[in-house]
Amino acid sequence: MKTRVFFSICFALICGSVMAQTAATIEKVEVSGIPEQTLSSGLRDAMQKLAGQPFDSQTAEDLAQRIQNEQTDSIAAVKTVPGTQPSRVRLVFVVARKSNEPEGPDSNVNSQYTVESVEVKGIKRNLYSDALYDDMQKMIGQMLNNKLVEELRKKLAAEPMLKNQYTVSQRIERGSQPQHIRVIFEGEKLPWIFRATLGKVIKVNGGSFNISVGNSTPTDKDIVESVNVNGFNAGALSDGLRNELNAMVGKRFDSLEVNHLRDRLQTELKGDYSVKTNSMKGSKDGTARVNYDVARQPWLPYRNDTSVFAYHPKQGISAFCCGSQFIKALFLTLGTDGDTLIERYKGYDTGLEWVSLGTRHLGASIEVSTYGVIWKQQTLDLLAAQPNLAGAYRTRQAVVPSMAFAFNRNFYVTGGMNFTQLRLYEPTLHWESAHEAIGSVHFDSKNIQHGKTSMQYTAAYDVRTGTRALGSDFVYTRHEWDGMYSIKSGRHKGKATLSAGRITGNPPLFERFSLGNTTALRGWNKFDLDPIGGTRLAHVSTEYWYRVLGVFMNSGMIWDDGQPAVVRYSLGVSLGPFSLAKPISCSQSCGPTFLIRF
Repeated sequence: MKTRVFFSICFALICGSVMAQTAATIEKVEVSGIPEQTLSSGLRDAMQKLAGQPFDSQTAEDLAQRIQNEQTDSIAAVKTVPGTQPSRVRLVFVVARKSNEPEGPDSNVNSQYTVESVEVKGIKRNLYSDALYDDMQKMIGQMLNNKLVEELRKKLAAEPMLKNQYTVSQRIERGSQPQHIRVIFEGEKLPWIFRATLGKVIKVNGGSFNISVGNSTPTDKDIVESVNVNGFNAGALSDGLRNELNAMVGKRFDSLEVNHLRDRLQTELKGDYSVKTNSMKGSKDGTARVNYDVARQPWLPYRNDTSVFAYHPKQGISAFCCGSQFIKALFLTLGTDGDTLIERYKGYDTGLEWVSLGTRHLGASIEVSTYGVIWKQQTLDLLAAQPNLAGAYRTRQAVVPSMAFAFNRNFYVTGGMNFTQLRLYEPTLHWESAHEAIGSVHFDSKNIQHGKTSMQYTAAYDVRTGTRALGSDFVYTRHEWDGMYSIKSGRHKGKATLSAGRITGNPPLFERFSLGNTTALRGWNKFDLDPIGGTRLAHVSTEYWYRVLGVFMNSGMIWDDGQPAVVRYSLGVSLGPFSLAKPISCSQSCGPTFLIRF
């Protein structure tokens, strides 16, 4: 290694001397061998000022010496390369690290990063030894060594308290300073069946649990024969990232490095693209191919993505599965829901949805649903006392065609029709229609990152109008406004939501508002607040989370036009999807309510 570096530098010096005699103009200044960002800003500025100036060997040598002074473990030399015109040259400062290690498949591009911190997530500190913890912390301040990271991951998975109980993975995250990284080991407890059988049902090796078909997954003994970026013009990537991707070729396959560069690629492409790795065996034995599959993200979300499990002790279990993209554009959900509306409905919702019709601006869907409906006796009793309101029904069927248009990745509008048929009980079983014109406006800031803090805010307005012009037996207009703001910093999360609604006319019961379920005014029972729902709504919710532990406060009111509005409050705590909520100033005997929502 030292011999090759010596001859390379001698050759560069000779070339520099020859080119200096021609007094050529410097076309461009480059640094080879290390990232230019590792040099001080003053030195980088001095180098770039040479562009457009006549080549002067002494000035170039002085800058090479400054590089060596800053990079004390490196040797720097000057090299000139012919430019785009005969009288021009490119000036290259060649930097090589002083090292006794030979270059070859085991050298790694990630060795240029300094370890800023080492963390273990998902595993309590008392479950692994002090010696292993000390070995992890010794990496801090050192250049990243992927082999050592993998060895420590295997040691962590093999600890007596963790073996056959946890899977352990590792990942790299960007540090707080340039060229610094954070090493994170992440543990996840295995399902009960694997822990009970000590991993013998499906073998768990080295803390990793994988089911693979054949032998198509590369190993760390394979040599990378190619690295490809599919679905995106690699020429549009930064020079630094392209160089690091290409540097993997000829090296041993390293999943840590592959995933790290995937994250860097995702960062450069931002939120407009998704990046997935697809690594496989190469064309010859002992080789591997690394593919990064890049896909442009649609601007429109899936609007019919409904999948939920909820439990309220006074409203029962609600469960719907499976959401969007059941098969390509087909979506299908089926189940029962007693949480969302005043009614409990059960049945299915299916249809087709496209979030990109030839362009990311345009989407469409057609939805067909059929539900059987069950009512609480409290609702039926109150309806009997108010015959002017729309009555209860046994069946609800709907066909909903709609279009969506996205102005950009943050803002879109929708429009369409909702043709609903209701089979009412009174005076005898008969069908009536609730045909609506529907429209909405949506804004989503997406994730906004400021250092270690991320924020997001959304706003939406929805309007539905039942009109005789569409053959509706019900005439009404329903307005609803929603907003949300969330912030996350490290393990801390905060969230605030706001909703308001107003209905005019005489709407069917499924369009009336309700409060007191697993998402709104938690702790109250909607049938105690208003068994038939209301035509006016206001609700505010605030939450704070530390890891999986949260606290929240809800306030809201629901009423009909002409009635007094009474504000209700509730407080609660959450542990993951489980919550315990307590109404405040409840006139009845309102104790804490246990809730579940996934």
